[in-house]
Amino acid sequence: MRTPLLVSSLLLLLFCLLRGCSGDNPQIAKRYVVDLDMDPEKRWEHVVKDYTALVPSLKNAILHFIPEDLVGVAEYIGSALDTYLPQPYAAEMRGISSSFNISLGEVVLLNIAYDFSAFCTSIVAQNENGTIYHGRNLDYGVTSLLRKITIVVEFQRKQKTIYMGTTYVGYVGLMTGQKPNAFTVSLDERDKGTIWMNLLSFLLDGGQFASFLLRDTLAEDGMTYARALSKLANTSVIAPSYVIIGGIGPGEGAVITRGRDKAIDVWHLNAADHRWYLLETNYDHWTTPSPSDDRRDPGIALMNKVGQANISPAELFKVLSTAPVLNNSTTYTTIMSAAHPDIYQAWIRHPSVA
Repeated sequence: MRTPLLVSSLLLLLFCLLRGCSGDNPQIAKRYVVDLDMDPEKRWEHVVKDYTALVPSLKNAILHFIPEDLVGVAEYIGSALDTYLPQPYAAEMRGISSSFNISLGEVVLLNIAYDFSAFCTSIVAQNENGTIYHGRNLDYGVTSLLRKITIVVEFQRKQKTIYMGTTYVGYVGLMTGQKPNAFTVSLDERDKGTIWMNLLSFLLDGGQFASFLLRDTLAEDGMTYARALSKLANTSVIAPSYVIIGGIGPGEGAVITRGRDKAIDVWHLNAADHRWYLLETNYDHWTTPSPSDDRRDPGIALMNKVGQANISPAELFKVLSTAPVLNNSTTYTTIMSAAHPDIYQAWIRHPSVA
């Protein structure tokens, strides 16, 4: 597995250097294995210990993301963690709290911050042979710290990778992931409702973080693209979002525009309409993006220029490496294909975009 993965990574980096990308020196994210057969409170210890020196900066970043009024709410959730959060996430958070020597409330804040503060670009595309490729950029405000804690995790049982994802140390959900030979998925924020309203819905009505739903779906045995699409579209979550999913066969790609309870729209790849790719940022695809944050139209222009005949992991990486799709808030880029699991790779980005 390692040899083709390394080759694909080097090819993408070489392509970027030769053709010219806006990113400054993209770095391959460090990779860890998390053993799902271990006690959930222990399974992240070997990861967290590599990043304990960053705890003070991490605390400051949490307060940057979250209004001060929410700190007390998070501490309350932390004090009754098993009441509000499902397993194994509650136990994993408890272990991270112990390893980082921070409060459970602070771990809850860390996970809330990521779930409600992400701006992203996700693309799922099908080449002329029917192969599905999926790429995404994840953008945040506190980039310098997040670039230091971006990792790829292979979640294994009995030393076999069941699923994998790109994440930040201390975050137990997933916003980018792949189930080999089944599907790929990414989560984009949909800016509907305040953090207060979303958390109130969580406390009063239940539901779960969308990032937990993604990880649950990736973890489920026997999960197929069709079953994942249905689950991701119809399971209640606490905040509206966009879920982008790619499969292993022709036509298996969709953008799910979600409300809290279920999907309000599912936008599919469609050969009959020459819709060979879907590009989602943080705006409903049937509306106009904000002029101050229009990554969609430049991204569409770039994809159209590449064309279906030429789309490949390298070309998708180039699109995601061109301003303004790549911007100064981009923390990482991930390229993946469930039909070719070894392609999966994440790069930490250091863009310098005027």
